Amino acid sequence: MNTQDDEDKIAQALAVCAELTGTVLTQAAFDVMLEDLSTYDVRMVLNALNRCRRELTGRLTLAAILQRMDCGLPSADEAFGLLAEAAKNEYLTVVVPEIAQIAMGQGAQSLLDLGDKTGARMAFRGAYERMVEEMRQRGEMGVWTVSAGLDKVQMETAIGEAVNQGKLSKPQAMMLLPNDATETRHKLQTGTTLSLEDKQKAQAQTAQILKLLIAKKTNWEDFATQQMNRRAAERAERHAALEKLRHAA
Repeated sequence: MNTQDDEDKIAQALAVCAELTGTVLTQAAFDVMLEDLSTYDVRMVLNALNRCRRELTGRLTLAAILQRMDCGLPSADEAFGLLAEAAKNEYLTVVVPEIAQIAMGQGAQSLLDLGDKTGARMAFRGAYERMVEEMRQRGEMGVWTVSAGLDKVQMETAIGEAVNQGKLSKPQAMMLLPNDATETRHKLQTGTTLSLEDKQKAQAQTAQILKLLIAKKTNWEDFATQQMNRRAAERAERHAALEKLRHAA
């Protein structure tokens, strides 16, 4: 749902685009066009108007704007390539459209698991492109998500790049980053990089936490060993008592 501020941005961009394309709109025509465009995501509309401003050689029309609506998502082949690469490399983190994961689950993943990459790509493309068109018709921008791998350093880099590219918001990234991604978290929160002193403090804190965890693990292992030895001793005592009773009988 667009806010009043969003609608004001659309109105301003529409007026500028009409002027630069030499299009004269009556107030009634402008109002109707603005009402239609306000049902779409503001980012989609502004991007489409920017394309019209650069590409149109004739007058501005609503059809020309709608033809240039874009959900901001990659092509089906690009999205499939990202997920296929992540599927064969468990250490790799990729940031992909949410609908790409949905499309992968509609038969494509099963074919990929069987080794039929061509069939998987075709199944994926059909489902993905259908959902992209449905989103475009509804005026919705694509939502991105993270397919996490085991390499924490690469995960941190991938998430940071996704924020810079506008695919993930800073709050989303903060929730998805590995716990030890101190420097990236600091940059997202403050917009600045950590100083050498801050890095040293963070490393010292991490080392202290690791030391405490190791100590806790060692204490638990010692306790577990003691418990096992105690139970073994009790079993030996019971066995010795039973043997003594048998001999006495």
